[in-house]
Amino acid sequence: MKCYLLIIALILCVKNTNVLASDFEFIATVNGSPITKGLFNLNLQAAIAQGQKDNPQLHEAIKNELINRELIVQEVVKQGLEKEIDMQDQIIQLRQNLYLQSFIEDHFKKNPITNEKLREEYERQKQFLGGGSDSSTQYKLSQIILKSESESIAVIGRLQNGEAFAKVAREISPDGATKAQGGNLGWLMPQQLTPSVANIVGTLGKGEFSKTPIKTTDAWIIIRVDDTRASKIPSFEASKSQLRQAIIQQFLVDTIKRLRETARIVQ
Repeated sequence: MKCYLLIIALILCVKNTNVLASDFEFIATVNGSPITKGLFNLNLQAAIAQGQKDNPQLHEAIKNELINRELIVQEVVKQGLEKEIDMQDQIIQLRQNLYLQSFIEDHFKKNPITNEKLREEYERQKQFLGGGSDSSTQYKLSQIILKSESESIAVIGRLQNGEAFAKVAREISPDGATKAQGGNLGWLMPQQLTPSVANIVGTLGKGEFSKTPIKTTDAWIIIRVDDTRASKIPSFEASKSQLRQAIIQQFLVDTIKRLRETARIVQ
């Protein structure tokens, strides 16, 4: 977002006639082009918001960054590269990002994310990941997806006869996301799986695969447990940043859902 703020501020310095007094104060000039104090303050506030300490070293670093960027801007103009940039679409995207940031900040200024809300989100995620406990088991899984039960039984026979799971997955699984990796799904918790799959995974040992086809909504699955490991859920204090982002993301999801329900969208 810092980059967006910097670029849009440069645009506003040129386009906007309703400028602040600070916009007429310069912290430096680069080949005669001024770098305003307003632009400097904008970047300083963004850096502080990201957790950096307000000190002379930060001020100097920001000033030098703005000088470096102005040098690049001038070189781009000198080489005529700005003609290759679709400025209209870029400005629209920058405006959308700034509006989104303003929308989020305004909502959570009126509805602060309290420690109590963070704790509620933590307990919700903790329940989902570990059933309320402080630790859980993760499974490294592979799968073969098939279209029918009879086809699944035939494939299980091939696996029982010694064919490699990954080889069979690459050969016949229609799932493009995992086929090239031999059906590899990576590390998952049971709560992240559909109930029918999760129930079977818990009964399998390392290196074992399901001996009967598993029915899902629109396919049949053969699952293999490649490995297991204990997974400790991070403490509340260590999770605060992620919890805050989760609350913000859920607010956006709910807002977009509400707006789409009443919007007239033509595609």
